[in-house]
Amino acid sequence: MSTPMPDPRGRPAVRFCRDLAMGARFAVTGGRRGWLRTALTALGVGLGVAVLLLAAALPNAVTAAKHRSDARTIVSEGEDSRPTDRTLLVASVDSGYRDRTVSGRVVRAEGPHAPVPPGLSRVPGPGELAVSPALADLLASPDGALLKERFPHLRITARIGDEGLTYPGELLYYQGSDALRHSAGDVERVTEFGAPDSPFELEPLVVLAILVGCVALLVPVAVFVATAVRLGGERRDLRLAALRLVGADRATTRRIAAGEALAGSLLGLLTGTAIFLAARIPLCSLTLFDLGAFPSDLVPDPALTAVIALALPVCAVGIALFTMRRVTVEPLGVTRKAPPLRRRLWWRPLLPATGVALLLPQVIGGLRSGDAAGAQVIVGVSLLLLGVAAFLPWLLDAVVTWLGRGSLGRRGGQSWHLAVRRLQLTSGTASRSISGITVAVAGAIAVQVLLSGAAGGLSGTPQGSPRWAVANAWEATAPAARAHRMEARLGAAEGVRAAHGLISGYADSARHQRAVAHGYGQDDDPDPYPVTVADCAALRVLARLTDCSDGDVFLVKDSTDGLRAPRPGERLVLDPLGSEEAGHRPATWTVPATARHTVPRRELPPGLGANGLLATPKALDATHLHDSSVDVMLRLAPDRPDAVEHLRNIAAQADIRAQLFAFDDSDTAEGLATPRRALAAGAVAVLLLIGAGLLITTLEQLQERARLLSALDALGTPRTVLGLSVLWQTTIPVALGLTLAVGCGLGLGTLLLHMVDRPLLPDWPTILTLTGTAAVVIMGVTALSLPLLWRLMRPEGLRTE
Repeated sequence: MSTPMPDPRGRPAVRFCRDLAMGARFAVTGGRRGWLRTALTALGVGLGVAVLLLAAALPNAVTAAKHRSDARTIVSEGEDSRPTDRTLLVASVDSGYRDRTVSGRVVRAEGPHAPVPPGLSRVPGPGELAVSPALADLLASPDGALLKERFPHLRITARIGDEGLTYPGELLYYQGSDALRHSAGDVERVTEFGAPDSPFELEPLVVLAILVGCVALLVPVAVFVATAVRLGGERRDLRLAALRLVGADRATTRRIAAGEALAGSLLGLLTGTAIFLAARIPLCSLTLFDLGAFPSDLVPDPALTAVIALALPVCAVGIALFTMRRVTVEPLGVTRKAPPLRRRLWWRPLLPATGVALLLPQVIGGLRSGDAAGAQVIVGVSLLLLGVAAFLPWLLDAVVTWLGRGSLGRRGGQSWHLAVRRLQLTSGTASRSISGITVAVAGAIAVQVLLSGAAGGLSGTPQGSPRWAVANAWEATAPAARAHRMEARLGAAEGVRAAHGLISGYADSARHQRAVAHGYGQDDDPDPYPVTVADCAALRVLARLTDCSDGDVFLVKDSTDGLRAPRPGERLVLDPLGSEEAGHRPATWTVPATARHTVPRRELPPGLGANGLLATPKALDATHLHDSSVDVMLRLAPDRPDAVEHLRNIAAQADIRAQLFAFDDSDTAEGLATPRRALAAGAVAVLLLIGAGLLITTLEQLQERARLLSALDALGTPRTVLGLSVLWQTTIPVALGLTLAVGCGLGLGTLLLHMVDRPLLPDWPTILTLTGTAAVVIMGVTALSLPLLWRLMRPEGLRTE
C-alpha cells in the first residue's frame, strides 16, 4: 500500500505565510506605481499608528505628572509646631498672567537643614527668586514685561529642574522672604516635601474632554486605516491576473493581495513610530487645562504597544481578505462588479442606541469618577460615532435611489445623471471613503460643543456682563484700619472704572455664646452669621437695595446656600474666635430694629456672596472684626485687557500674599482657546488625511472606468460633462456625511454637556471651519482628479490586444 504523496505546496499554514510573503515582495518591487501605492498606504496607516502610540503613552505621562506633583506637596507640621533647624515656612501665592496660571510659593528657611523644594539645590534667600524655565523665558521676553513688574527688587538666582515641575510649560516660582510668620493663617511650617501616593483626580470636565477628544481622534483614524489597507491599483490587478494565468487559484491570489496590504501595514508601523518620535517634542509644548507632559514621559505602555504592533497587521490581512471576496480575479483580468446589495436598516440604529444607553445614566445622574465610568463614556461615545459610519451607507443608498427616481433626477443634466448612476453602482466605495470625514467632523463638533459650553458655564455670568475683579487680603495682610488705603491704591490702577471696598467677618448670637460658656451649647452649634461692612455703593453691587444711607443695616438670606441671617433686635458677639486668638475681648452689637430684609443680586463679582448681615460703616465699626478679610471690588474697563495684570502687580507689591480673583468672558474663552484651536487643527489634519484617501479612491475608480471614459469621448461627450460628474460624485456623499455629522455632533455634545451641567453654546465659527474644510477637500479631490480624467478620455483607450 503506497503512502499518499505530500502536497508539494506544503501545509496550509506554510502556504498561507508563503503567499503573504510573495504579496509583500510584490508590494515593494512593483515599480514606481506599486511603490507609490505602498507609500500612500504606509503613510495613512502610519498616521493612525502615531495617534495610537500617543494614546498608549497618555497613562504613563499622567502617572509621571502625578509623581512629580506628589513630590513637591508640602507636609505641614500643624499649628502648634515649633521652629527648628529643619523646618521651613511656606505660603502659597498662586495667581495668573493673562490666560495662564502662575503658581508661586513664598519660603523662609528657619534653619540650615530646612527641606529644599524638588528641582532646587537650596532654599531661596530673602530677595531671591527661583523660577521655572518657562517663567524665566516669559520674564525675559517682551510679552512678560508686565509680569516682571510683579517681582520688583528680586533677582533670579536659580531655575527649577524638571523634577520640580509637572509639565515643561508650567509657570512656577519660589520666592525667598524674611517677612513670613507662622502666626499668619495661610503660612505653614513643613519639615519635608512629598506626600504619599494619592489618587490622581481631575475635574470632571477635564476628564470628559480628554476622553471624548481621544475617541474623536482615534475612531476616524481607525476608519481611515481600514480604508487605507484596501487601496488597490491597475498594476496589482494585472499582476493578479498574470498569477491566475500561470496556475494560481483564487484563494492564492487573495492571500497574495493580503500580503501586499500586510507590507503596507508593516511599513506603516515603522512610519507611525517615526512620526510619533518626531512629533513628541512639539506636542509637549501644548497644554490642556494646565496639563502637559515632558518628552521623557511620553513613552507608550509596553502592553498597549504590543497590542498595536500585533493587531494592526492582523487587521490589515483580515480586511484585505474580506475585501477580495467580492473581487473576481481571472486570467484575463480583474472584475469588481457585483450585484448591488440591499442594505438593511434594522441593525444600524442599534449602535448609536447602545451608545446613548451607556451614556444615559451619567447624563441623568451626573458624570461619575472611576475606571468603570470612564470606560462607559469611551464605549458609549465610540458606539455613537461608529453608528454614524454604519448609518451613512444606508442613507447614501436611499438618497441616491430617490435622486435617480425623483423629479430632481429627471430634471438633472447629463453630468448629474452620470454621477447618480455611478453612485448607484458603487455607493459602498463612496460611503467608505466619506465615513472617515463624517466621524471626524462629528467627533470634533461634539468636543467643540463641550468646550464651548464649558467656557460659558464656568463663568456663571451672562455674556455682556461687566468685567469684575476682586482683591482679597486677610486681616494679617491688610488690617481693617487700612482698608480705605488699599481701596484707594487699587482704584487708581490703570483700567479701573470703579472701586468698592468691603470688610467681611462673622458673628454669633450672644445667646449661643453664653450657652457655650456654660458648657451646654456644644450639641447645638449653628453656623455663624456672615457680616459685611461697606458703604452704600458697594452694598448695591451685592444686594438689591431701593434706598440706602450711611447707618443703615440690611439682612440677606439666600435659600440656595443655607446661610442664616440674624433677626432685628438680636444681640450678636462679633468675631468671637478671632478676638480670642488676638487676645481681645469679643465686642457685642445689637441688630437695629430698623434693619431691612433684602435679596442678593443674581450676578455677583467673582468669589463674593451676599448673605447674613450687611452694614454701613456708621452702623457697625469694622475694626471689631479682628479675624476679618478685606475685599476690594473693582469694575474694569472693557477696552483695557491688561487691567487685571496691573491690579495683580499692585496687590503683590502691597503684600506678597494678597490674592486677586478676576472674571472676564474673554479670559475664560482664552483659557480654552488653545485646546479648542489644537482640536480644530487636529480635526482639519484628519480631514486632509481622509481627503488624500478619497483622492486615491477617485483615481482608482477612474482607472477602472478607462474604457468607458474612452467610449464616451469617442461618442463626443464634452469633457466639462465628465468633470462635473466627478464633482457631483464627490459632493453628494460628502454633503450627506456632513449633514449627518453636524446632527450627530450637536446631539452628542448636548449629552456630554448634561453630564457636567453646562449650557449648550455651539461654536458655530469652528463648525463652519470644519464644514468649509470638508468643502475644500471636495474641490481639491475634483481638481486633482481632472488631469487623469483628461488623459483617460482618448480613443486609444478602446484599443485592446
